[in-house]
Amino acid sequence: MTRGEDERIALNELDEGGVTAFSYADGSCGIRGIDGATALPSAVTLAATFDAALAEEYGALLGEELLASGHNVLLAPALDIARDPRSGRIGENLGEDPLLAGELGGRMGRGIQSRGALAVAKHYVGNNVERLRTGEGSFGERTDAIDVRVDERALHEVYLAPFRRAVQTYGVAGLLGSYNRLNGEYVCQSRDLLQLPRAEWGFTGVTVPDFLFAVRDAEAALAAGLDLPGLDELAGRTAEQVAAADDGVIEGIGAHVRAAADQVGLVTATGTVDAERLATDAALALAERVAVEGSVLLRNAGVLPLADGARVALIGGDEIAHRLIVGGAASVTLTPERIPALADALAAAGLTVTGSAAGPANVPLPPLRAADGFTLSAVIDGAGGERRLELETAELRADDDNPDAAWAAELAIGLPPSPDAIVVAVDLAGEVELLLDGASIAAGFREASPMVAGPSYVLQALVPASDRPRTLVARYRTGPAIAIPGTPIVPHLSVGAAPLGQALAAAVAAASAADVAVVLAGRVTGEAMDAESLELPAGQAELIEALADTGVPVVVVTHGAGPIVMPWRDRVSAILHVGHPGERFAPALAAMLSGRAEPGGRLPLTVPREEPPVPAAAPDADGRIRYDEGVDVGYRGYERAGIRPAYWFGHGLGYADIDLVSAYADGVDVVAVLRCGDARGGKAVVQVYARADDGETVQLVGFAVARLEAGEERMLRVLIDRDALARREQGRWVEHIGPIAVHVGFSRGDLRHDVEVSPA
Repeated sequence: MTRGEDERIALNELDEGGVTAFSYADGSCGIRGIDGATALPSAVTLAATFDAALAEEYGALLGEELLASGHNVLLAPALDIARDPRSGRIGENLGEDPLLAGELGGRMGRGIQSRGALAVAKHYVGNNVERLRTGEGSFGERTDAIDVRVDERALHEVYLAPFRRAVQTYGVAGLLGSYNRLNGEYVCQSRDLLQLPRAEWGFTGVTVPDFLFAVRDAEAALAAGLDLPGLDELAGRTAEQVAAADDGVIEGIGAHVRAAADQVGLVTATGTVDAERLATDAALALAERVAVEGSVLLRNAGVLPLADGARVALIGGDEIAHRLIVGGAASVTLTPERIPALADALAAAGLTVTGSAAGPANVPLPPLRAADGFTLSAVIDGAGGERRLELETAELRADDDNPDAAWAAELAIGLPPSPDAIVVAVDLAGEVELLLDGASIAAGFREASPMVAGPSYVLQALVPASDRPRTLVARYRTGPAIAIPGTPIVPHLSVGAAPLGQALAAAVAAASAADVAVVLAGRVTGEAMDAESLELPAGQAELIEALADTGVPVVVVTHGAGPIVMPWRDRVSAILHVGHPGERFAPALAAMLSGRAEPGGRLPLTVPREEPPVPAAAPDADGRIRYDEGVDVGYRGYERAGIRPAYWFGHGLGYADIDLVSAYADGVDVVAVLRCGDARGGKAVVQVYARADDGETVQLVGFAVARLEAGEERMLRVLIDRDALARREQGRWVEHIGPIAVHVGFSRGDLRHDVEVSPA
């Protein structure tokens, strides 16, 4: 390569050697920002399928629609481990277990690349929380990002493991460096972290940074071995820095870009959208199949499937469903005319919708108005000093002329007496604490709302009924908010409210006239925020309890990326978790409720009984977060703590009666003998767990899917993954030697047979 002012490597393009230019698109769950693209179920819903072959089909569809959108590089798969179920971005990832995430993510990546597109696995590495992921403050003065402190063993066995598998086993040819620091160094400026895949995994592909804040020192990133300086921009790397760099560094960049392009047979990006190749019938059919296969039936007291012609009360249906089928910055732009109505889908499946009600939901509410009897005032502290304002509406927004400026405010709302409880909804970018007569009732942060695409992230609280006036204060600061001039992404605050009693009364009335009540419940999360808790947002638990009081069977359909605590779970007849089910949610739900299809999902995330989840930790005052639990993440953490969750990792019910009759060793693998009852066929997911050593918690070492016909008996081979049993010690891998006892069952909490195998 030659050097100079026209240094094309800085622009993600090599003119010499005929390397095709990279054209990026974001989205591990579809192609973001492309009108007409298929809104697929999110990755965590895909993870619930436990179906690696289906993950490869999913990836192939992403690759096809990527090329149809005019791009050739997709920032996917997302392989961050769900360490804390409150993390906002777990919907884009593949659960809490590194074997499951690596297998499905690797197969997704292989599917993407099978179409001549480049898959870039993200976010390498330690991006497991959104709090301080990019720091705080303005673009020019953003503070340091969070510093993840993790030991060598946990780093390699848990957090690097999915990336290692995707690269070594499935040939994923791109890695995207994360925003965070890890053990004191920014990932994109750490030579050790950037060279590790090349030195240990045989990685020959290309490395790129995440947007905007991943590179804080462009010269240091270049010296450390970050190949491309940014996504579609220089990101601070100058021609002078390139000219001053060692020849080996520049030659390495060229080799890595060429290797990645050659490995996948990179197709030239057209830069134009071919709409006829988006959302084809085959694509929509796959989206619906993943929605069904990834929905987890947590509880069923005999009510599902519903009888043909059953009278259904639909609570929280079409009024909110369109907000719930996608989540986060990777959200695909929805095509409303393609989204079937829930009531129509239920009717087409032989069910009768006798009534409906909106119910409370985790959605924005119109800002309160002084004209409606509320007193509204604000004290704003910014660059111009303190200002006091009387407001017409309960909303504040950054100055259009200086959206990046830091400011704080107290927005005071005088509430008149109310005989009804009130749901308060705060939409914000920044950080807020909500106080009722001086007592804190909610708090949270968002970098943006919405974040590029997808729904708004609403913080909610419940204000009880009162016969006296009260004062509600939203104490706000810009803090983590991001301002992008010329876009809606700026610091803002809006407070809305709605009475709860009216919503409950309408829902109860609809349910009382039906055979069964189907209620949608959940919360919206995504990039740039973390959930405040695992409880349902304000009013939804009260709604479920009120419906249960009617005596009508209640089917709760929970949505959203992560688990929720369910103190009401034994009072309802069924719980079906659909995650982010994508645009084919309505027909998929109708098929499952009617029994025309069986929910095929198994939990990729443990569901706790109560707060806090395990592990539970927040950044300290210096922006460090310590992963003191080591390898005991997710279900392993619950075992270590001696806490029984509500539903274990891997749990999921079906409509078929499938028994795990026996299991035996066959060489280094396990053979499970399955028998299906005569009533109907269904899906089985056999899971194998083991302890690498005495004193260790059990971990997933193998899984396999089988679909059985009614009355069928089948032997299913489950491959035992030797890498999952290896330990990382002092810079090297130590393989397990000798026989090992494995536990075979249908979930971490349902292990039925013990088998001794002898790894070769």
